[in-house]
Amino acid sequence: MTMQQPIYRETYCTRLRNELETGVSIERYIQSAPTFETKDDDLCYLNNFEVDKEKLAQMSNKGLSNFECARLLYEAFPNLTPMLAAYEPFWIYWAHTELFDYLRNRWSNIVVNRDGDENTQEQQIKYIQDYWFPDSSKPVRSWLSGLWWSVYLTVDENNTEDKYKLTKVLFKQEDLRTRTFGTYLLFRHRPAAKATLSFIEEHMDTTFSSSFQNKCRYMTKYLNYLGGSRQLSYMDEDFFTEMLNKKNADIAKVS
Repeated sequence: MTMQQPIYRETYCTRLRNELETGVSIERYIQSAPTFETKDDDLCYLNNFEVDKEKLAQMSNKGLSNFECARLLYEAFPNLTPMLAAYEPFWIYWAHTELFDYLRNRWSNIVVNRDGDENTQEQQIKYIQDYWFPDSSKPVRSWLSGLWWSVYLTVDENNTEDKYKLTKVLFKQEDLRTRTFGTYLLFRHRPAAKATLSFIEEHMDTTFSSSFQNKCRYMTKYLNYLGGSRQLSYMDEDFFTEMLNKKNADIAKVS
């Protein structure tokens, strides 16, 4: 539905960060429901912003994959622009309201880590910071914003059979999405992201049938190297496809 959608002001986000860094608010993130109180001065409003809260609620279903949650998140904000998606308070608001339960279900190791050891207070703070508070300098590696950007950069509205075909390739391995792609500024450029994923998908049974991660790292470093002599942000999808096809034999040799 279209409405005046509240989000947090930057001053309130700063307060949330400070309360977490001092350890005062850790307990709030351990609870099963959000207990973050706001006043009207803590909020600002987006006009004519569309939100499908039913899709946001569906994300809390524990059986869903990261790809399925990313799709729901992307579809829940049909008129979200890249400029707003790069604004940290936007994601901090949803992380502390409608998507709090989703984050608690998905990232539940605040007190005890996956090995069964109890986290120190410092580790608990770092864990919460990593998943409840985005880093605009690393949009793909930040959790909620990363899910949205992963779809935005790869969705193909012209593919009538499956517009998320390339998105599924990206989610094939979390390392590919959050580390290999997530650490390179180049992959915020849609033509580069789409060409690279199309190349992987086309050669999945040949070039990428073994040593998948190493070959993806080699490939992305190669493209980043090209940026030293070309302004890649102006290049189209055909350029990246041509460069990768020329390098295919070398990529296949990586073990």
